[in-house]
Amino acid sequence: MIDWRWLAAGALVLTSLAGGWLVWRQRKPKVLRLAPPVAAPKEAEPPAPPRIDISLDIPGASRSLMTFTLRYRITLANRSERAVNDLALAVQLTTARQGQSNAAPLAAARSIARVERIGPHQSRSVTGEVQLPFAEIAPVIQGRIRLFIPLLHVTVEGEGQQRLVRSFVIGTPGMAEGRVQPLRMDILPGSLPDLRARAIEAPLPA
Repeated sequence: MIDWRWLAAGALVLTSLAGGWLVWRQRKPKVLRLAPPVAAPKEAEPPAPPRIDISLDIPGASRSLMTFTLRYRITLANRSERAVNDLALAVQLTTARQGQSNAAPLAAARSIARVERIGPHQSRSVTGEVQLPFAEIAPVIQGRIRLFIPLLHVTVEGEGQQRLVRSFVIGTPGMAEGRVQPLRMDILPGSLPDLRARAIEAPLPA
């Protein structure tokens, strides 16, 4: 004969165990899910320095008994997407010397102009003249002929612009396109038409 009192006691124990397990599940700490870290904002890259192209034209030249005079037109072209401001322009006229590097003598450059602004993809031209005493000319001897090779160095500095130095060799048109020939020391005083300027990566040694 079944003793219902034992069955009731067993059911009560099972009920207590089930209740305890539910309480333990509710008290079990939940695993926190951390949000992914927020990426730090990238710092804005500084704008690239403007690109300035320098070109040189020679409208004319002359010589006297004492000096060589060169007239020039320097064009500054802004090849960048933003304007450039407050540019300072300087030039120095020298001659190539045999056995020397003929680098631009920046300390002796003569300031000639200030350009307040050049807009994006615009250009500005500066004209003037510069002289070189014949006493400072280093002749180049070819046979019995004494020649000289004028070099014009152009320096540009300005706001947000690294110093630019461009050198040009001056002479008469050569046989090859773009080439120029040295000038003779024995040319008579007067005008020297049809001189050309050729940009060079580094001043050419004599």
